[in-house]
Parts: sequence; C-alpha cells; structure tokens
Amino acid sequence: MNRIIPLAAALFLSLSLAGQAGFDNWLRKKEGAAIEPFMMVQFWSSYSVGQEIFNPDSGQYEAVDNRFNFMLRRARLGFRAEPWEGFRFLFMGAYDLLGRDVLASHVGGANNGSLPEFGIWDAFIQWQPIKGRQGLNIVGGYFRPQLSRESITSGWATNSMEKSMSQNYIRTHLVGTGPGRAVGLNLGGLFLNAEENLGLNYNLGLFNPMAPAFGGNSTGRAFSPLLVGRAVLYLGDPEQTEYKIGYDINYFGQRKGLSLGLGGSWQGRTDLFAASYAAGADLLFNWGPLNLDGEWNFMWRDGSRALADGGERSFSYASGTGHARIGYNLVLGGKYFLEPTFMFMQFSGASDLAGQADAKAVGASSGSERTYDAGFNWHLSKRNLKILLHYTWHEGDSGQAGPGFTGNMYFSQNGLGAIRRGDWLGLGLHAIF
Repeated sequence: MNRIIPLAAALFLSLSLAGQAGFDNWLRKKEGAAIEPFMMVQFWSSYSVGQEIFNPDSGQYEAVDNRFNFMLRRARLGFRAEPWEGFRFLFMGAYDLLGRDVLASHVGGANNGSLPEFGIWDAFIQWQPIKGRQGLNIVGGYFRPQLSRESITSGWATNSMEKSMSQNYIRTHLVGTGPGRAVGLNLGGLFLNAEENLGLNYNLGLFNPMAPAFGGNSTGRAFSPLLVGRAVLYLGDPEQTEYKIGYDINYFGQRKGLSLGLGGSWQGRTDLFAASYAAGADLLFNWGPLNLDGEWNFMWRDGSRALADGGERSFSYASGTGHARIGYNLVLGGKYFLEPTFMFMQFSGASDLAGQADAKAVGASSGSERTYDAGFNWHLSKRNLKILLHYTWHEGDSGQAGPGFTGNMYFSQNGLGAIRRGDWLGLGLHAIF
C-alpha cells in the first residue's frame, strides 16, 4: 500500500501536466461554409379514368366519374450545410400530395383540408472521420435504409413520371411505412480504381423498426432491430466519385458504365412476426444516351396464426416486387433535350386463400399488380427543371379473394378502402430551387 500511493500520485501529476499542453488538432471550420436553403416542387395535372370503389352494401365495385386534378405531388423545403470539413447535415420537410383527390387514379394519400400537413422527410448527419478518405462514412439520423435502388433514389432523379411503386412494398416490408424512413446509423464507403475502371460502394445500417404500439412510441413488447446492407460493383465509369446516400439514373450522356447491386435485410421477432428478411439485386446501365435500370426484391416473413379448428399454423410467407425502366436522351436541333421513357412494375404475392390469410397475419401484401408508364421528359436544366407528359395504366389480380380485397396497392386506397385502381394521363413540372 505504501508503494501504491506514491505511484498513483506520480501518475496523476503526469496526466495533469500532460493535460496542460496545448491542443490544436480541432476539426477545422470549412472556409466559406454557409447554410444552403432549397425548395423542390413537383406540380402535376392529371386526368384519371376507370377508377372504381367497392360498395360493401351491394358487394360490388362502382365506377366514379373520370376527373381532372391539380396537385403538388412532391413539395419539399429544407437546408443543408458542411460547417466542418467532412461533417455535413441535411434537414428536409415535406408537404406532399397537396390537392390530391383520393378518387383520382394515381397512387398515394391526400393532403387537403384548411391546413395541410407538413412533416419531416429527411434529417441526418454525415461524417467522414478521415479527411479525403471515401472508404468510411458515418450517417446517422432519419433517412432511408440503403436497400432497393428505387427506394433510395429521389423522385426527382427517376425518369418515369411516378416512381415505381415496387418501392412501397419493400419500404413497408422494411420499416412499416410508405415513406420508408427510419432512425438509424449507417456505415458506408466508396472505393474507386480509375486505372482498372472498377469501383465498389457499400452500406451497412442498423435501424429502429416500425413503432406501432403505445401511441406510436414503441415497437411493442417483442423487439428486434432492423439490419440492412447493400454493395454495388461499378464497371466502367462510377456512379459516384464522392460518397453519398442519394443516387441518379440519367447522367445526360456523361457516363459509360454498369452498376450491379446486391443487398439484404434481417429483423427478428416482433409483436407482428417471428422474423422478417429480404434479398434484392439491382442494376443501372448508362451508355451515352441510353439509361437502363431495374431491380427485383424477394421478401419473406415468418409467423403463425390461429386456425378455425383451434390449432395453429406456422408458416413462412414469400412475395416479390421489382421494376424495369428504360430511357433515351434525344437532342433535337441543338436546343431541346428530350427523353422518351418506359417503365414496367410488378408485385407478386400469394393468390390462394391460405397464403393470403398468412400474408394478412404478418402485415404483408398478397395478390398481384402491374403498372406501366410511358412518356416523354423535356429537360430544361438537367434534373433541376423538367416538364413531363406520361400515361400510366394499372392491372391487378386478387387471386381467390372475393370483392372487397385490399391486399395490395391496386385494390386499396388510403381514405377509401377497397378499390380497383384506374389509369391516368399526367402533365407535370419538376423544379429544384
């Protein structure tokens, strides 16, 4: 004991003296850093045909009038900044679907009334711990888990008028809501070898799952976090030369390259299911004026449900969704930059009654649906300003389920319940300020 006390005192004195030394290795303020505000608007007009709603009293679908509709499909306000080198943040709020008539044929909710809703859309911090090293980046906050190319690509970057709603199925599978955001932490990086025309982008994230219990403030008594990962191989020109969690499709003739992505997710037991997992593959091919992208996501949920005879059925329910889309850049007379595009979307789930009951028990979709989109984009300032003219048509199959089925997006509408979705012609303006 007599030796320990002097040694401890000497160690304390040494640390105290070391603490008096000057320290000048603080994170440096970025020269000229400022908060950058921005606004983004998609102003659409549409004409819908063939929409039907289900009358539970008669047990039949009834047509509604074809209709013309103005709306702000997507409308965002936000700001971003990089106050310190390699340390960035972004905040974005949304007042989407302002003016949308829920009896129109396009997908989504509505945001009408005397005071439309405004909410948080993205709010995250991105940090690069080692300056100039793209291989390690940390993103934390409220944002999209990095799975499904369509889900993590902005609605201003896709070249169909509406994004492929395959994203809705994978988003609700991952986090339980259509916007697809969750609070979490993501590690990601970018490795490029310009001499070999090779690159690799990776992301691995851990997120809070949906919080449906206790007024939306808990995931419930059973808890398991959501783990999501994705890796993309670049052949030829890379998609990115600086790491970010947002993506593009049209590089306006400046990229010649192929991106091949693989990803997956895992979540254990919750109050809704025993396990939930997914696997997906995607691609992006740009070659001069040609832009081609697509993906397919496999989704599974394990669960159980009570049977009419008092027994219990344990099962693993599977479904899948994806899209394929092509666009081509045309420069006319050296003045007009036009892009004809075509997209196909598919969702495939159970068509038999037992499988559809399994899907309902674990909060999954069933039946099938298809969407087709064809049109032209007139780019006035690349992706920052464009005019769109497109026609979208829908098909759906409820399988063995009878009228009133609401198992997928073709047959259901927020605020209405059971429907059969119609087609629509759209004219839109997309602007980023």
